[in-house]
Amino acid sequence: MKIAVATSPLFFVEENAILQALFEEGLDILHLCKPDSEPIFCERLLTLMPHKWYSRIITSDHFYLQSEYGLKGIHLSPHNPSEPHGYKGYISRSCTTEDLDHDLDRYGHLVLDATLSAIEQAVRERKINHHVFMRGITTIDGVQFARDCGFGGIVLEDVLWERFDSHESNNFKELIDLFKIFKKAAD
Repeated sequence: MKIAVATSPLFFVEENAILQALFEEGLDILHLCKPDSEPIFCERLLTLMPHKWYSRIITSDHFYLQSEYGLKGIHLSPHNPSEPHGYKGYISRSCTTEDLDHDLDRYGHLVLDATLSAIEQAVRERKINHHVFMRGITTIDGVQFARDCGFGGIVLEDVLWERFDSHESNNFKELIDLFKIFKKAAD
């Protein structure tokens, strides 16, 4: 099962080092999610990272970054619901269980945001497959649940970023150690 991480919506000094460490520990996909940010700050974050990771980064904002930096693709969400005119590259998309009924061939993967009961219903209706990632995983048991349901991946968000106080520390070992636990459970 793949592991994706959505960035914190805020920028902070150690962010590039944390993201590099996550990639080095086996992060499959990074969702660069900085809603309402200035593009220059996203560009700065990207320039602080080795180019070798660009092919694993999907941007949720400032879609021009995909072509300018050779990123993996773009992510559509209620905040940015439409792809740029003529775009032919990789697309991921946030969705609900109702969206799983639509023609989904255009998307590399979907990020499902749903309640437990909606997920269980989608599993019964055989709508979950390896192209669907479960969002909101906060426990190791959640990783096993996602695997048992047939998800192709998980998306970690706040569960990681809560382990690092960007105002008080530059030590992100606890965040990386937690990621390693999730990665081992997902493998």
